[in-house]
Amino acid sequence: MNATNCADEALISNSKILGVWHRPNSSERETNLDELCQVLDEFKDAGINLVFLETFFHGSAAFKSELVPYRPKLSNFSYGKYPDYMSAFVAEADKRGIGVHAWVQDFYVGVDDEAQFILDHKNWMLINESNELRHTTEGQGFGGYLFLDPANVEVRDYLTNLYDEILSKFPQIKGLNLDYIRYPISIMEDNTDTGYTECSMQGFAKRCGFALSDDNNPQKFNALIEEKNLESDWIEYRAEFITAFIKSVRDMVDTNHNGKLISTAIFPEIEQTYNFKKQSIKVWLDNRYIDMVTPMVHFYSAAQVGEAVKNLKAMCNGAKCYTGLYTTYHNQTTTELAEHIAASEKAGAEGVILFDAAKTFFEAKQDYYSFLCCEYGKNKS
Repeated sequence: MNATNCADEALISNSKILGVWHRPNSSERETNLDELCQVLDEFKDAGINLVFLETFFHGSAAFKSELVPYRPKLSNFSYGKYPDYMSAFVAEADKRGIGVHAWVQDFYVGVDDEAQFILDHKNWMLINESNELRHTTEGQGFGGYLFLDPANVEVRDYLTNLYDEILSKFPQIKGLNLDYIRYPISIMEDNTDTGYTECSMQGFAKRCGFALSDDNNPQKFNALIEEKNLESDWIEYRAEFITAFIKSVRDMVDTNHNGKLISTAIFPEIEQTYNFKKQSIKVWLDNRYIDMVTPMVHFYSAAQVGEAVKNLKAMCNGAKCYTGLYTTYHNQTTTELAEHIAASEKAGAEGVILFDAAKTFFEAKQDYYSFLCCEYGKNKS
């Protein structure tokens, strides 16, 4: 690393946690055990001591599960004595002193119309107010994202059982990082609202004491909500299902895997997140359902990063805060990365998690690797 970058050392201190979100084979050189180990060595050399490994994503898994399909792109690879990608990654990371949390995408299940959930459990799929499965407020380039219905207790139980399986198969894993623990972005006024499954509409009508017509549909349901001024109640109703799911995961972990940690990937705009995504983050923190928050602080300026962390820390109620920084994703300079880390630490965060490994190591246009080696890793003085 050159002397100019090393001069950034004055801006930051050594965080307790330096982590990264990592998608399997995002390096495109994790197709066998030797390659995978080389990537882990690179992480260790850069001072990475925590990896949020993408484990359940696009409706498939990074390991051979009894509940969901093995990720197709990984099935072509072999990892020697290990039966699958995740078995190799977790075991080899543990040898290097790198903690691993299972990063799971909860209710989001991808963009494939032929996905297992659509074929086998179409009644589990979330419906929007246009009576469609595709939620075009997100993933427009793919025709819109597909989500499971948080209001369906079968869905919540299924996911909880999947996470129980993960923690049982991989005892070295330190915890779960819950992502997409929400509804897709939805705004009734913009005709992009979601949650119009039969079980959800029937349940809300029963709760609020009104009847649905035999030919009920999302449009008629919406008209009743507006007529009765129940818009805020409709938001609260759906947010309660997300909270119920977090509680079920908390109960499962406490019962079957005591000591494992639960973290959530959230956005720091708390009120907007509640209205648009149905996340009651303060409720989760007040009830100690989560041990860590990983706010996705996607701001460009250090001042904004610090302010967001400061505001969230005031709500944490004992939970740790590991700031999710997007500096490398935005291709900002190493000096800006140092400033963002310093602002996060000054605001009280216990560490930072970089989004993501691809943009930090494998596709980086800035020399983040040398910078991290100098400040945190093998070249730190």
